[in-house]
Amino acid sequence: MKRFTWFTFLYLALGVCLSAIALGYPNLPSGLQTSLFISAGASYIACILSTFPFWRETAIRFYRRRNSAVILPWLVIGFYIVWMLWEAQSQNWAMEAILGAFSRLIFVLGFVEIIVITWQVNSEH
Repeated sequence: MKRFTWFTFLYLALGVCLSAIALGYPNLPSGLQTSLFISAGASYIACILSTFPFWRETAIRFYRRRNSAVILPWLVIGFYIVWMLWEAQSQNWAMEAILGAFSRLIFVLGFVEIIVITWQVNSEH
């Protein structure tokens, strides 16, 4: 049975936004435009995969197998946010730097989903 969650729609919205940005700004450097399209594609794939039960079950198995998985998503999210802000700030908040950081939001969203799944598992027990 396919199951839609808030993260299904968040992945879809992120993919649509990244695609619209990549298509709406034809003057972007080709590397940045390619990065936006790749992140959009990964977001669409994550959107589709998040509707299947194995997606949640894999996260639960990973969480139960490793105790370090409790802190790992928080560390990765913190690292990515600091890295994105540092990169954008070091380039004087140029549009290319902001869009480059925006293209990496798929990783942050994936780890936020893992945190929410672990919270749900902990609240069930």
